Amino acid sequence: MRRGQAGFTLLELLVVVAILVIVAGGLIAAYDGLEKKSAQGVATFDIAALDSAVRTFRATNNGLYPDSFDSLLFTADGSATDATVLNLINGKLAGKIGGHTLTAEGVAALDDAGITTLRYVDGTAATPGYDNAALPAGTQVSIPNRVFDNPSRGHGASVPLTAGVVVAAVENILQADSTGATPADSSRLRDIAGLDETIGHVVIAVGVGNNSTLVHNVNGRTDLRGASLSQAPLYKNIEPNLYGRYIAVFHLASDADASGTIDAGEFLGTARFLGIIDTKGDWYEEEEAEFTGVKS
Repeated sequence: MRRGQAGFTLLELLVVVAILVIVAGGLIAAYDGLEKKSAQGVATFDIAALDSAVRTFRATNNGLYPDSFDSLLFTADGSATDATVLNLINGKLAGKIGGHTLTAEGVAALDDAGITTLRYVDGTAATPGYDNAALPAGTQVSIPNRVFDNPSRGHGASVPLTAGVVVAAVENILQADSTGATPADSSRLRDIAGLDETIGHVVIAVGVGNNSTLVHNVNGRTDLRGASLSQAPLYKNIEPNLYGRYIAVFHLASDADASGTIDAGEFLGTARFLGIIDTKGDWYEEEEAEFTGVKS
């Protein structure tokens, strides 16, 4: 009998390779989808957990909220009276942020809520902009999520809140956003937070970083107790060269007489915690809708 021919023909090999390529492509696509879905699920959990942690902290600390949040701002001279949006904030959120200069009433509202200091990036860090990766060598921040840390890392300063200090506002009457424009309609955050959309409000935004007293025993504050965290969580669904801490938002004032300005007496006696958003500006319901695929 004739000996059978060993091996595969070229056509057979090509068919096998084509099948492997198709299978590999499907697996890669499926993995990419799962990775994004996983990040959305984690974000949904983290937002809910942080919201609960802040409220529990207040309940167990005589009505005081955590202190020493990250300001999200850069100050060239360290005074924070000249503060601007940090170059490491995601552009989607940065476009909603403008500077709000605290008055004595605003300081009092924050102080009564237990918020007396914020962390700022000082003049030793990169100049304001958006794209950390595009900044010249030597001005980039190598670990964006530690940029508000103590000065021994070359960045970060703890600034006491006084009249004239600039804080980051995601909603403010006639505020200019980070591009210098004045938003015509910033009611999106009002709607989600349950604020009256027919009038203006002052709502400030701060990052929940490892310097916050919400994190366990930070800065030696053993007198504070309650919903302490071992580490401030990170939002995974964002570019790695950007700041990735979650954001807490607090209500400071409302334009009760609809005059178009915040007048004396229109600040709250105590700043009110509204909730947690991610570093793209999305709230719990938005992250949940992305995770579950159910959107109205």
